[in-house]
Amino acid sequence: MDHHCPWVNNCVGERNQRFFVLFTMYIAVISSHALALCGYQFITCVKVQWSECSDFSPPVTMLLMIFLCMESLLFFTFTAVMFGTQLHSICNDETEIERLKNEKPTWERQTRWAGLRSVFGGGPPSLRWINPFAGLKLPILLPRRSWRGGAEFSV
Repeated sequence: MDHHCPWVNNCVGERNQRFFVLFTMYIAVISSHALALCGYQFITCVKVQWSECSDFSPPVTMLLMIFLCMESLLFFTFTAVMFGTQLHSICNDETEIERLKNEKPTWERQTRWAGLRSVFGGGPPSLRWINPFAGLKLPILLPRRSWRGGAEFSV
């Protein structure tokens, strides 16, 4: 176990660390995109003297843009830091709890590339590493037609 995350309401560990890392990366990217769009909207509003900028009045538009900037900056900062600490933990082959407790490893540490491959999937780095569905084995969701319960399942 690395840590418990209230955002995903689950403990982050060996079997789901990839999904948590991708989650933090995607939220950081989306937040930076929102910041860029907010900056673009502000520049557009200044160029047209706030006349055709928005359906709202200029003070309301400015207030909404400030709120969006603050929110996306907050989310970007938090998720970028979490993304960085998770990558640091993967590259150093230690959990966040072990790092905070300053525990010495009792195992032979993997190399950085081996750690990244073990979390994101084998093989060389590719776009599959950032695809959360790549290599995912889902159970068949259709009911079995030929399934028969034995005597232990009868009511």
